[in-house]
Amino acid sequence: MRAASSRICFSTSTNQPINYSNNQQADYARQADQSIDERPANEYDQTKHPQTTPSPVRARPPVSPILSKRYLGRNQSQSSLVAAYSQMVTDRVQDGWSCHLVTLMFSQIFGPRAVVMDRMKDEVQRVYSTLLTRVHRKPRTAPTDELPVLIGALDLPVYKRGRSMGPQLIRNNRLHFHAVVLLPPRSRLEGPLADHFRDQAGLYAGEPKRVERIDVRPVTHDHERVVDYVLKTVLNGRLDHDDAVLVLPRFRGELTK
Repeated sequence: MRAASSRICFSTSTNQPINYSNNQQADYARQADQSIDERPANEYDQTKHPQTTPSPVRARPPVSPILSKRYLGRNQSQSSLVAAYSQMVTDRVQDGWSCHLVTLMFSQIFGPRAVVMDRMKDEVQRVYSTLLTRVHRKPRTAPTDELPVLIGALDLPVYKRGRSMGPQLIRNNRLHFHAVVLLPPRSRLEGPLADHFRDQAGLYAGEPKRVERIDVRPVTHDHERVVDYVLKTVLNGRLDHDDAVLVLPRFRGELTK
């Protein structure tokens, strides 16, 4: 039998930023799903989404037409939720923070869905707390605007005709976790976040190796769209907000030395 540690895979997608250029439109959802089911990185529709241009001033970027259509079936509270988190992300990026779309996959966790969800969120908090001390030397006393920000939610994949589900998604009732992770411009990390997770794979896998895979993709702009993607299962009513959403840091007691 293979050792548990040999099954841990940390993806380093540092050369595949989620970005929109003049000649090639990328889709956040499909890029993130590619990292899960390991399809080739170039399998996405290059003509599906129109060009969007980030605003040069400190203001919430305009919602793209494809995102506006997505909002039509949502209430004001749901739209405001996405807008508020998107504003937070955009403000920090404009202040020099780096933005990443992070996906965490887990080894088998037994129990009913509520138990599995709670344990997954516990693992995400452990990963965040571990990252804190690698970003800031004294996170307990640091101002909150010097600490990494994580905005994430548990997610269920969408079945599509002709696509087979990978073994990771068969486990744990197909649950996994997406997050927007923001790192401050002054950080103790040396090198990209994806390289850090790869180099410290054993540390972030935890015990008993519950975090099986971490995928990191840089996000350069169109932050409202990626926030919408991260929260899509909650916004679509497939999971409850209080059960699925996690925003860190929350309070000082959660910060490690």
